[in-house]
Amino acid sequence: MAEKFSIGDRVKRKGIHGPVGTVEKVRVETVHDSIKKNSDEQEPPTETVTVMWDNGTLSHFIPQGLEPA
Repeated sequence: MAEKFSIGDRVKRKGIHGPVGTVEKVRVETVHDSIKKNSDEQEPPTETVTVMWDNGTLSHFIPQGLEPA
């Protein structure tokens, strides 16, 4: 099951040792028609999480790549 994150949550990358950061933004990507051939289904909306790491770096992740710190 995918984690649900909110602005201000403390997170780290899943499965590795590294910096800890704070969620700055959670964005739900808009649904669009697929460009795949012979596709009658629309792809489900996806989320991206923007993280400001304690070392000053800003990154964008899908929620499955993060875990609570």
